[in-house]
Amino acid sequence: MRKTFAALLALLAIAASSARAQAPAFTAETVPPVRGEEVVLRDVPMGGEVWTRVFGQVWARNVERSTLYVVRPKNGRANGKAVIVVPGGGYMFVSIDSEGFRVADRLAAQGYTAFVLKYRVNPTPPTSEGFMAEMAAKFGSLGKGELPDLPPAVDDLAAAVSLISQRSAEWKLDPARIGAIGFSAGSRTLIRLLEGRGEAARLAHVGLIYPPMTQTVTGGPRPSLFLAIAAGDPLFKQGGLKLADSWLKESDKMEFHLYYGGEHGFGMMPKGTTSDRWIDQYLDWLAAL
Repeated sequence: MRKTFAALLALLAIAASSARAQAPAFTAETVPPVRGEEVVLRDVPMGGEVWTRVFGQVWARNVERSTLYVVRPKNGRANGKAVIVVPGGGYMFVSIDSEGFRVADRLAAQGYTAFVLKYRVNPTPPTSEGFMAEMAAKFGSLGKGELPDLPPAVDDLAAAVSLISQRSAEWKLDPARIGAIGFSAGSRTLIRLLEGRGEAARLAHVGLIYPPMTQTVTGGPRPSLFLAIAAGDPLFKQGGLKLADSWLKESDKMEFHLYYGGEHGFGMMPKGTTSDRWIDQYLDWLAAL
């Protein structure tokens, strides 16, 4: 399974190399695009947490204080349903903007209460220059070692599911209509939750967006699944239909979109490809459940 993320890291290596050639890769703007109520899951000092803007996105690094951001529907449109949004970032950062708040905004506009999860990630250098250098160094030696699992991220997701279930009445939510969507490393975290944590039984549906396709989800519940990835994504080329096939052997509750256009990490950043339609198709799927 670890080899499945070698392709993702290769993509980030290209990004790191490209960023170093730009002037500058990171801007001075550090104000995070925070939306909604902030609910702390792990009440520890912020430490060296850094929010930086790069490639038109905002990333959160060196996260130790895991947090939920509650983005609620406006104008009385709340439908009583919740979705936990788990961004990606290769466990080096949390893609809190493109795979977090922008997704939450679309969900809230359709009546869903969205919970963006900022989970713990591996430590990186505090400066943007040091961070980019470390990314390039780590991603340049993929043949010698792959990214390991990150249990604290799974713990944070499990804590989020439990908290939302416990406070569902306060947030006017139906505890039986809680779901989650994960992107890349976030989808891997969600798979690990399904496989080994009791909290997974509380999820009515899950979305896996460009996940490791070599996975065969071993054990655990099989909630309704939305799966989306681009044919040009190295993670698809490496794993093919293995994840989809293994899921279908145990459950037919799956919607699968394989896009002709798009690479890894399209998120909410328009690429001018067919993958730009994923969020509309995901919302249509949610409405049909």
